[in-house]
Amino acid sequence: MKFNSILAVVGITLATKVSAECFANKLGYPCCTQTNEIVSIDENGKWGLENGQICGIEEINNSLPVITDDNIWLQRRSTNWKGYMDKVKPTEFCPPEYLEMKEGVEYPKVENITYYSTTTESKRPLIVVLPPNYSKSKKYPVLYLLHGIMTDGSFMLQEGFGTITIPGNLIHEHKAKELIMVLPNQYAPAPGTEVEPALNEKYFAGYNNFINDLINDIMPYMKKNYSIATGKENTAIAGYSFGGRNSLYIALQRPDLFGFVGAFSPAPGLLPADDIFSGHHIGLYQEEKEIHYTGEAPYLTMISCGTNDTVVGTFPESYHNAFAKNNEDHVWYQITGADHIDNVSVTSPVYNFIKSIFGQLNEEKNKPGKSTIKKTIKTKTKKTKSVKKTKTKKVVKNTVIKKVKKTKTNSKGAKSN
Repeated sequence: MKFNSILAVVGITLATKVSAECFANKLGYPCCTQTNEIVSIDENGKWGLENGQICGIEEINNSLPVITDDNIWLQRRSTNWKGYMDKVKPTEFCPPEYLEMKEGVEYPKVENITYYSTTTESKRPLIVVLPPNYSKSKKYPVLYLLHGIMTDGSFMLQEGFGTITIPGNLIHEHKAKELIMVLPNQYAPAPGTEVEPALNEKYFAGYNNFINDLINDIMPYMKKNYSIATGKENTAIAGYSFGGRNSLYIALQRPDLFGFVGAFSPAPGLLPADDIFSGHHIGLYQEEKEIHYTGEAPYLTMISCGTNDTVVGTFPESYHNAFAKNNEDHVWYQITGADHIDNVSVTSPVYNFIKSIFGQLNEEKNKPGKSTIKKTIKTKTKKTKSVKKTKTKKVVKNTVIKKVKKTKTNSKGAKSN
């Protein structure tokens, strides 16, 4: 089981007993016996993860409805990274092989440290994930990865999220840049304002204040204590649920600092709204027209959400609509059938985001590798030439992207903090 960022605990039990042999056996993988949590899907079936190894859950005999004109959107503008966002080709599901530990591959190392925060006037925990063979003689770009509400940085390290295996496998195949990931505790209340965890505005205020802890304390600490590359072209921020909401907020406030922004199933709260869990949100911005970057926008803004999200519902799409109406460039895509509590709501955007940041898509070496991922149209499946691979699954590659012409850019600045 895993903790959801808003719900308390979701118990996972197998709906049916797994037979002695399943479709995965024929492909050289075991069948799942302890979980039915889906971490990836391809044309062969649904895949889970047990003890760090991919296993089969359920065979699929029909074509999957995946990315289409209706659920992927790309807007563009000319920047000093002209055309970079055009190269982003998101896929609905992370290929299952990127979620498992493999022999001969070195994976990122986790460090648990503490730092002093002038924002909260206290010592605070910080998780730093270093790339394989980290060396002080090199400079590394940094991704600040934010957790959901009522959790902490360690929440993003759970096995089903692939936050260690995905970058490790991508880096090994030269499909992602070596990077440092920083997983902070987002609850950073000003001195004297800490309250018990609850789904209300008093508690949310401690999360809203995290922008000050990040910019004034964590980022300077990282610069002083680790070998990091500076500048927005080397700095990314992304998060899941409340972390996705905060990633958008922080980037909107400070686009000069962050060149890459990811919001994975972002929670409500950017705009005034009501939801079934916490009632009314007063909104960090009061009007939709305020949802735009001040100055030069990030090189990539990516927003994603499952089509069956029962927690944040249509709030992620409302952010997409606000960005679109304000002519802010972004990539928006949906994950067919995924709920908020499903691991695929994290593994998919983590995979898509990490392989798209820090200029990786400008690298000549970033060519299609041994494994691809299925992308189809709802009505039919179009196959491309398959590639041979040991223990691999035949997949399909077919992306449809809606390209929208840029109109006049809104020049009004975002709400100040």
